[in-house]
Amino acid sequence: MLSVIEKILFVAATGLAVVLAFKEFLRKYLLISHGRKTTRFDRPLRRLWAAAYRVLLQIPVFSQRPVTGFFHAVIFWGFLVFMGVTLNHVAEGFVPGLSLFGHGALYSLLLFAANVFAGLIILAVLYFFSRRYIFRAKSLDRPSYQSLTVLCFILILMVSFIFYEAFKIYELGFVKGNFLANWAYVNMLTPGWNVSSHFIQTTARFWVKLLWWLHILVIMAFGVFIMYSKHLHLLAGPLNLVFQKLGVKAEIPVVNLEEQEKFGTPQVTDLTRKDLLDLFSCAECGRCDDVCPAFQSGKALSPKSLLDKLKHHLLDSEGQLRTDPAGLKKLLGEVVSEEEVWDCTTCGACMEVCPMLNEHIAKIMGMRQYGVLMESRFPEEFQALYRGLENQGNPWGLNADTRGDWAKDLQVPLLAEKGETDILLWVGCAGSYDQHSQKISRSLVKIMQRAHCDFAILGSEEGCCGDPARRSGMEYLYQMQARQNIETLGHYRFKRIVSACPHGCHVLKNEYPALGGVYRVQHHSELLHELLAQGRIQVSPAGGTPLAYHDPCYLGRYNQVYEQPRRILRRLSGSRPREMAASRQTSFCCGAGGGGMWKEEKNGKRISHCRLEQAEKTGAGTLVTACPFCSIMFHDAIAETGREGMKTLDLAQAIEERLV
Repeated sequence: MLSVIEKILFVAATGLAVVLAFKEFLRKYLLISHGRKTTRFDRPLRRLWAAAYRVLLQIPVFSQRPVTGFFHAVIFWGFLVFMGVTLNHVAEGFVPGLSLFGHGALYSLLLFAANVFAGLIILAVLYFFSRRYIFRAKSLDRPSYQSLTVLCFILILMVSFIFYEAFKIYELGFVKGNFLANWAYVNMLTPGWNVSSHFIQTTARFWVKLLWWLHILVIMAFGVFIMYSKHLHLLAGPLNLVFQKLGVKAEIPVVNLEEQEKFGTPQVTDLTRKDLLDLFSCAECGRCDDVCPAFQSGKALSPKSLLDKLKHHLLDSEGQLRTDPAGLKKLLGEVVSEEEVWDCTTCGACMEVCPMLNEHIAKIMGMRQYGVLMESRFPEEFQALYRGLENQGNPWGLNADTRGDWAKDLQVPLLAEKGETDILLWVGCAGSYDQHSQKISRSLVKIMQRAHCDFAILGSEEGCCGDPARRSGMEYLYQMQARQNIETLGHYRFKRIVSACPHGCHVLKNEYPALGGVYRVQHHSELLHELLAQGRIQVSPAGGTPLAYHDPCYLGRYNQVYEQPRRILRRLSGSRPREMAASRQTSFCCGAGGGGMWKEEKNGKRISHCRLEQAEKTGAGTLVTACPFCSIMFHDAIAETGREGMKTLDLAQAIEERLV
């Protein structure tokens, strides 16, 4: 079909497209290489399988947005089919009549699949155009010429394919499975035409060649455009999935306080290469903003904008990275505002819903560590937090010797007196000092005593687990608390640690091992479920009492404990708990995480108030949670909003009320 000159032009155009695309690829590869090295080559088969599974099945895009996800998946799957179609078109151009797939059933099947997807993709283009430029979804904060360009490319590719195949009918006749092309031929090309005319045959051949070139050149332009636009996520995203974080969610690397000269991420070059790959993997879909408690409550932080700011800073710094890297802007305050950095509750919702598994929290924590450890820049409320941790081993700064006073009348044994026990009950700071949370501790103890559990507490020997310090960037105080606790625990023998605090559970279970403290750790919801299942405690179901359950972030998303609390509540109420719109993996934070418990929310609505509104919509009068911080936040929110008809309980309190 192509003349010799056209074949030369095709090769030249292909070469030019490859050079332009590779040039931009190399540019961005070199930008990413300015980041710190990080090793994520462990378990290669698992990584490849997990990435392939997510990419090929397009599972992440269906989360939260099933309709949008369906059309996104249609475009992806369609382009897999069109890879075969396009290769066949190129072969036809060089050797007329050649089909890489033969002319039998396989070829008909390919054309049928291509026709199906062409129609669906055209519908998808119309859907995305209306969503972006007519109705404007909330998560799409600004019109994007890049998205419009890509939609035009895709539409041209589909239309050019259909009419290319339709004009081929004049010369080759109908082909089975080519139903859209056959329809276009019958309804749009033949009416009023004398198909036996030499003129028509010549015109048809002209259009076949023109549409062939249009289709091929648009594909080349598309390939080049991807490298220069946000749609680089089509290539960077799958690679990012291969290097996803395996193991502990949002894990914070241990800082070597004695040998490191700088802490956190002062500049963009202090981010890891995986962090920088995240920036080009971001599809700017806005799913992270949809679930971010800070963004949804009207605060400055937008996880999507955070990555966008870092990406543009990296691109803008290209020349300076070569000539004066030391003079780069500081990330904290100059690229990303301090308000944005401190708005984060580290709840992990953004990372949970991100199709590309971008790691937003790592970047925020790096900036926090830099601000706290190197420049002493942090919210003023944290001064009391840090002073209390350093002097008394608890965030409130209350007398360390009174940590066990809440249990004096309950005859709870101290581990120092027993020396050995089955369960070490890690009470935590809230459960020891906060009057509201002490009720949770007392309820849990009474249940364990009723079940004849062999347990003890550390009392005044227990220190803060270190979570508030670590999540607020004060790694020094975290390590001080953690190492002291590990030393204390090393003096005693116990089989497992149980705590009502998900933050304490997470730190003890997942972060202390890096410092040498390896323990079997359970959340109290797991123990309570175990006691009920074994019949060691009995409860009387309260029929007709609807309960709503709030998934604590560090219990659910961080440690995947979702079912045990719900099974407990089903036993208590005789029916399933009422689910809020944001539940399980997409649960909405209470606002206490990441140091939020000790920081005033100065902008927007209180996060706890937003969550309480969601709970109220379930119609349940009691909001049950499994975290003392959540319980405190909701208890205060009920009083602040005047919802006196509602109450909040911990799982332990709910069980104690119905013990038989």
